[in-house]
This record gives sequence, C-alpha cells and structure tokens, in this order.
Amino acid sequence: AVVSTQSTGGHAVSLAVGQTIGSGIFVSPNDVVKQVGSVGMSLTIWLLSGMLSMCGALTFCELGTMFKRSGGEYQYIKAAYGKLVSFLYLWVCGVIRNGMGIAAIALTFAQYFVGIFMHQDEPAFTFVKKLAAASAIVIIVSVNSYSTKIGLYMQNVFTALKLCALGVLIILGVVKLCKGETENISSHPFDDTIVDFPAWTTAFFAALWSYSGWNCINMMAGEIKNPVKTLPRALVITNLTMITIYLVANISYHIILTTDELINNRAIAMLVGKRMLEQTEGDIYGKIGETFFGISVAISTFGALSSSLMGASRLPFIAAQEDMFPKFVALIQVKNGTPIVGLFTMGTLAFCWVWPSDISGLIKYVGFLSWAWWGMCFSAVPGLRLTKPDHPRTFRVFLPVTFFACMGSLYLVIGPFFDAPIPCLAWLGVLAIGIPLYYGFVDADDSCARWMRWLLNRLSSLLKAEL
Repeated sequence: AVVSTQSTGGHAVSLAVGQTIGSGIFVSPNDVVKQVGSVGMSLTIWLLSGMLSMCGALTFCELGTMFKRSGGEYQYIKAAYGKLVSFLYLWVCGVIRNGMGIAAIALTFAQYFVGIFMHQDEPAFTFVKKLAAASAIVIIVSVNSYSTKIGLYMQNVFTALKLCALGVLIILGVVKLCKGETENISSHPFDDTIVDFPAWTTAFFAALWSYSGWNCINMMAGEIKNPVKTLPRALVITNLTMITIYLVANISYHIILTTDELINNRAIAMLVGKRMLEQTEGDIYGKIGETFFGISVAISTFGALSSSLMGASRLPFIAAQEDMFPKFVALIQVKNGTPIVGLFTMGTLAFCWVWPSDISGLIKYVGFLSWAWWGMCFSAVPGLRLTKPDHPRTFRVFLPVTFFACMGSLYLVIGPFFDAPIPCLAWLGVLAIGIPLYYGFVDADDSCARWMRWLLNRLSSLLKAEL
C-alpha cells in the first residue's frame, strides 16, 4: 500500500495493525506455552515480545527517516557497516531467511486446510500437509506471474476473513469468561513454569513471529504528516493495540483449552471452535465450529502467503539493481511489471524448505536470523549519530529505547547457542560462505561477466522480461 504525503496517525495505525496480524496468532501460542509451561509465563512472553517490537519499531523509524530508498534494513546496514556486510545480509536474509518464512506461512495454511479433512494424528497427515503447502506456493507464484492485480485482490479479501476469525475467537473466550468458566486458569498462574532462559528464546521467537510487521510504519516514515509527533504516537498506539489483542486472544485460548491441549495441537483455533460448540450444542455443531476456523484461517493465511511472496521477491530485485546480485534477478515481466525472476527464486526456495522442515523449526530459525541482523540495525543508530551527525533526521529515537532493543536482540542471538549450538554454528558457516561469494562475484567487476551476460539475454527472451 502507498500512503499519501498527508497520511495521518490514524491511517498509519489502521494499516500497521492490518499488516501485523497474520498467521502467527493461530499457531504460535502452541510453541510459547510448550517452552515455558505455565499460563502466567506464556502471557508474560507475549507482553515482553510486544514491548520489544515497539522499541525496535521506534528505533527503525529514525533509520527510516535517514535512508528513504527501498530496501529497509539492507540500506541501513549498507550505510552503517559497508558493502560486504550488506551483501551478507542479502545472502542470509534476502535468500535464505525469507524463503524459510514463506515456507512457514505455507505450512500454517496447510495445517488448517488439511485439518478440515484429516486429523493430525493420521499417519498420512504430515505428507499431505507438506504437499498442500508446496502446491499453494506453486499456485501463488503462477497467479502472481500472470497478474499482480489478482494477488492484491486475494490479499484484501483474505485479510477480512483473518480479522473475522480472530474476532470470533476472542468473543468465544469472553463468553466463557463471563460465565465464570475459568478452571483452566489457576489461581497460581506461574505454577509449572519451566525455568530455562536459553530455551525461552524459542518461545520469544514464536511470539515475535506474530508481531512480524512491526516495522511497516517505518517504511512509510517519509510520507506521514508531521512525523516527529505522529510517528512515535502511531507506533505506540499500534503496538499497544497489538499487545492487547494478542493478550486477549491468548487468554481466550487458555480459558477454552487446557495447557495439554494447547501443547499437543497445532491447529489450536480449530480446537477452540470444536470445544466451545460441542459443549453447548453437541458434536455436530462442534464439527461446524472446527470447520469454520479451519476454512477462515486457511483462506486468510493463503492471502498472507501471496503478499509475503510478492514482498520477499522485491529484496533480490533491489539487490540486483544495485549490482549485489546477478543482473538477471532484476528482470521485470513486461506485461504486468512483476519481478519475475525474484518471484520464481523465492517460490523455489520456499518450495524446497517445505519438505524437510516443520513450522516450529522454521519460525525459530527465521527469528534467530532476523533478530541478529535487526540487532545490528539497532546498534547502528548511536554509531550513525557519531559518524553522520549532520545527516537529515526528521525523527530521533530516545536512546534508552534503542538500548532495550539492542539488549533484547543480544539475548535472542546468544541464547540459542546455549540451547541448540550445532544449528547456530551451522548458520555461522552459511554466513561465512557469503564472503567468498562477495569477493568472487560482487567485488570483482569482470568476474564471470561473459556468462552472466549470456544468461541475462537468454532469460530476457524466454520470460519476455526486461531490466
């Protein structure tokens, strides 16, 4: 969406809330309570995650008003740390992380869609779920390759279904709360808490996955009227709104379902619909409630998958425009303006990630990689104030806010090394692979120029695309 230069804080808040609420709230509570063990600690994780997202968004706004070119974090890292580090960001996040994120959304869609027809304990469920997720990626890549307008229409319609499902979920929890049926929430909410600080990072990654989109106001920082006052106000209102919505939604989950049911079921919204209606109306209505949530979440997540794929295809496109990736990645389909190679690239990577992965693992690794680089962006703010004190800034963040964001990022990066050191070391190895790629293909002007030109010409002709 494009916001006019006269956009107000209210417009920014409504857009940000709509973009932030995604598939996470329908799967993440499972991972959060699994890692922390208690209702009280689970809600605390959701609260702290919202506060960390708010501090990160406020910090990003200063960077966004300094560097207004497309690319977000890539532009900030390039300005603060140089070309090599910015290429490593593109290599790790633009190629690997974004593919995993799309795969996680596709698997969430499949979890609910296949759950309408099969129980998750059936032997063939996992294979059918992965097949459905992979098929959804293929369909969306094909649709967006044909027409971006269709993709945008799907996104708008499916957003309404997403908000409807979340609203019904909250209403069901409030109804049960008003009836006094709170036996699932004990008088000692922190009983059974699992105290394991490194493992809690997995819980934070799950909750933070639901807050993804906290930096979207930053992307329109230069287009908001009176940003010095409007930006912090809009960000605080947005994040407080999201914190409230997610806390109420999680309270509804805990009121309706037991802790064991939350831990052992991935499609928790479907179970909520089944439990509430079968208790009052019988098994037939329980199945109707389960199907309602299955269809609503599946369809809305399908729309989120479409927008995520289109958004992720833009970063390789920008990188190719700036000669950080091969030029053919910047090819645009003449007919509808789609960054066709970037779209195919992200779709192929996501398709490949679907098969060996599960939702929890993907969310964890996406969170680990994201917050490592976001932490570098946060720490760049005081550095840029020293190195570029005269650079125009229409907004300056209160530095203790940035300090909290940096400390949160540091915990989220260091903690996993104690919880699961081997995967973290493997990611360092993947990062290191980017160094010879940079010096071999990006830093050397004449490197592989002949075959790159040949490939560019062949793809331009085949895809009917141009730079």
